[in-house]
Amino acid sequence: MGFSLWSIFKSGLLLTNSVMILHRKRFLSKYGLDDLNNMGCDPSEKPLKAQAIGLLHAVQYLKVPVIACNVVTIVFEMLFGG
Repeated sequence: MGFSLWSIFKSGLLLTNSVMILHRKRFLSKYGLDDLNNMGCDPSEKPLKAQAIGLLHAVQYLKVPVIACNVVTIVFEMLFGG
């Protein structure tokens, strides 16, 4: 497996899929990442945590494009091999 754009695309897709399956109430609430309002302090005091919460919420809007990318990846892998 060489270092190519296709492998970078697949690894990014894999990471996006892994972030999308995190359940907000069961997993993220343990670490205080479920809601920006329940952070316990001003978001400007902990900007990295606020950005992580924003990223986790933003990825939830990518469901349809990620499903399409998964389908395209599966088709290419089946046609051309991995």
